[in-house]
Amino acid sequence: MTTVRHRTAPAPFGCRWCGVQAGNHGRRYASSHGMHTWERPTNNQIKARMRARRANRKEPTP
Repeated sequence: MTTVRHRTAPAPFGCRWCGVQAGNHGRRYASSHGMHTWERPTNNQIKARMRARRANRKEPTP
């Protein structure tokens, strides 16, 4: 199972490494991966992000 490690879950199709959407990405730095360009998230990441966003809509945290 994939864990979403952001305070708010990124968009399901945000970058695999940092969560930023392709149109706004360019080259970015992520401590887990270093400098990178946008990369499609894995199917497990997409599913985990969708579940996290759905759970947040049901039970928003302060």
